[in-house]
Amino acid sequence: MLDVARCPECNVPEPFNQSQEWLNNGDIVQRLNPQARVGFFESENLDPLFRNIGEIIGVSIEPMIVNIAAREIEVYMRSVISDEVRDMVVAKQLDPESFGDFIYTICHVSGFGKYETISYRYERDEDDYGKYHITKPFSLPLAAGGMAGALTSLVGGEHHTIYKEISPELYEFSTTWTEYPKAWMERFEAIPYNHRDGDIELERCAACGLPKAFTSYRWLLDEGLILNEHTGRRMVVLGPGIQDRLFKELEKELGDTIPTVVVEAQRRFTKTGFYSIQQVSDEGDFRTQLALRGVGNLRDIRIGPPGLVMRIDNAAGHLMTVGMVQGLFEMAFDVESNVEWALSDEGNLQVEVKPKA
Repeated sequence: MLDVARCPECNVPEPFNQSQEWLNNGDIVQRLNPQARVGFFESENLDPLFRNIGEIIGVSIEPMIVNIAAREIEVYMRSVISDEVRDMVVAKQLDPESFGDFIYTICHVSGFGKYETISYRYERDEDDYGKYHITKPFSLPLAAGGMAGALTSLVGGEHHTIYKEISPELYEFSTTWTEYPKAWMERFEAIPYNHRDGDIELERCAACGLPKAFTSYRWLLDEGLILNEHTGRRMVVLGPGIQDRLFKELEKELGDTIPTVVVEAQRRFTKTGFYSIQQVSDEGDFRTQLALRGVGNLRDIRIGPPGLVMRIDNAAGHLMTVGMVQGLFEMAFDVESNVEWALSDEGNLQVEVKPKA
């Protein structure tokens, strides 16, 4: 059993609390790097969303997902693994596997699934490899990229990751050295987060200070799972920058129709029944849930047969939010719709959904 201390009052694992901080404007940031934004999301929609996008544009986006995830996870892990430690690992003064338990604890507490090392070779030559098992990975391409990025942060270089299913929900991931294209490397610079105060006051646990709403979530640490007890949905800690950057890079590669494609892909997934209109029917509760997820500060939402109008300040993952509310509106009123949205330079999102004439 994973030996992790928990809050005596809300039962949330202490490493979860120690890793991120919930701010007063609907944002979450890393405690060790307050310029890095974090999200707390449902994860079961991720791979279906990526597949929907690929089907709409006619090409798989998995290679780009893996590369972007590797860059983002490397940036995150460099905040917890010092340059001195990495230099000692590169010089073979430390065995990289000695950090396995530490990294796997982060993965399990974050809801990534159950991680195990099967075998590896580390001599810093072309024959090096790693072989790992992940049970119930939260997302296959994001897990592959995350593994590559974690290795880069620990042993340097770049890493190629492949995976295969060896039994239901159990996957084998294998890694080897590689070299990323220079054009990709030049693009992936960290985008700093700049905080702006808001007016959100989340009720807090008296013992640990986390939002009290986390009493409705359950950590199955040995399985690497976080479950929302109200909805039964699986949750994961994930930087929204991975998705936002992915969609921006797709737009650079494939044109300015990509935002519309992403919204449409999320609308389609929403209408499979993953979300429900009840999640947005109570404005106060919806505002709390968005802030708990680090999506931003809900300022206004009005829903009725004539349409939906919504404003979120400091919005993160805005294209997925737009597609979600459009899908929910169509489900609630059994109509097809048009949607328009605008994101200001300050990150404020305005959305309007109207039934098709």
